[in-house]
Amino acid sequence: MSTRTSNLALGLVVFLAAPLAAVTGAASHPEQSKPAAQIFADSEKAMLGAKNFHVVGSITQGGQDTTLNLTISPSGGGGSVGLPGVTMEIVVAGHNVYVKADEKSWLKLTGSKATAELVANRWIEAPASNADFADFAQLTDSKSFIDQVGSGKSQVSKFPVTARWGGRKAIILTDTEGDRLYVADGPTPYMLHIQGGSSGASGYMTFTDFGTAPVPTIPVNPINFPNS
Repeated sequence: MSTRTSNLALGLVVFLAAPLAAVTGAASHPEQSKPAAQIFADSEKAMLGAKNFHVVGSITQGGQDTTLNLTISPSGGGGSVGLPGVTMEIVVAGHNVYVKADEKSWLKLTGSKATAELVANRWIEAPASNADFADFAQLTDSKSFIDQVGSGKSQVSKFPVTARWGGRKAIILTDTEGDRLYVADGPTPYMLHIQGGSSGASGYMTFTDFGTAPVPTIPVNPINFPNS
């Protein structure tokens, strides 16, 4: 199986990685009185401490549209990832990755009609250590995901006034590119929404269901792929 599969999937996270840089610090309430870097550090800590969370996003970069609808946790999760001409379902459980797509999607990803016909609409199971599937495991792992969100620029500032997002009071952090992060101004400062404003890229990611996100069912009777 081509490594293009995993490389395309993980690429969707990188778009919104630049806005906000990871820093360290302890969380307390209220958040609004703290410096921007500390607020982000607290939100990162809150996300890493969540049992799970749900993320929905739509990203356009370099003329390519990407969508995601995923449950993410320290031990994996799953959902769907969309790329131009490709829709994939993924589940990560234990040390295994499960992937399913239709024939058209597999043909675009692998370039092989025989492979596409063989695996179309079937779940494929592979060890998370398999190089072709490892990025899927990272995509649903909360630490890897939040590390991607936190990588990049360190110049973060906050808006002087609070806002609301999803019914919650929120603090808005921004960077020099114009990307914005909405952080809950409450006892647990979860990330609520990221809005991309960078040149050449646009889109969003919205975070909900902290600790109550839907957990995907482990597929039965998958096609097994060995480690590589």
